[in-house]
Amino acid sequence: MRYFLIVLGALSLCFSSCASFEAEKANEARTIEISFDANKTTGYMWVCAIDKTDIAQLIDEKYEIDYSRVDKNGICGAGGEQKFTILCKKKGHAIIRFSYIRPWEKEKKPEKEICYDLRVRENFDYRLEKCYEMSLSDIVSDVVSVFGVGIDVPAM
Repeated sequence: MRYFLIVLGALSLCFSSCASFEAEKANEARTIEISFDANKTTGYMWVCAIDKTDIAQLIDEKYEIDYSRVDKNGICGAGGEQKFTILCKKKGHAIIRFSYIRPWEKEKKPEKEICYDLRVRENFDYRLEKCYEMSLSDIVSDVVSVFGVGIDVPAM
């Protein structure tokens, strides 16, 4: 009888551990992590905007220095990675836009912008596709090629 109780206790401990692991695993499946190269020493930072916060919500954002980029003089000027954690809350469709900006430059266009299309299914499986990626230098080069800015034109 004593052996039966020991085995029963061990089995119940195993099942409770497995259940909490599955709950954690299910919870992890509801989150998406997206990261970008960044360098906060330049004043720029990535900002996240989600059009439908009832479908998806930003729950965490952090910046980590990439110590492999650190030179012998220290970390001053070293870049890193900015990470975003997004929670899928329910089935639906949302647009997630990331802008690389200096927050105090309100009138200036973002240096870079990346947009994702998120589709969350009933079981929280999701599909995340990049809609577009654009940098300010892409826009400037398009203007130069369309309008001929910077090309020497002979005087009349």
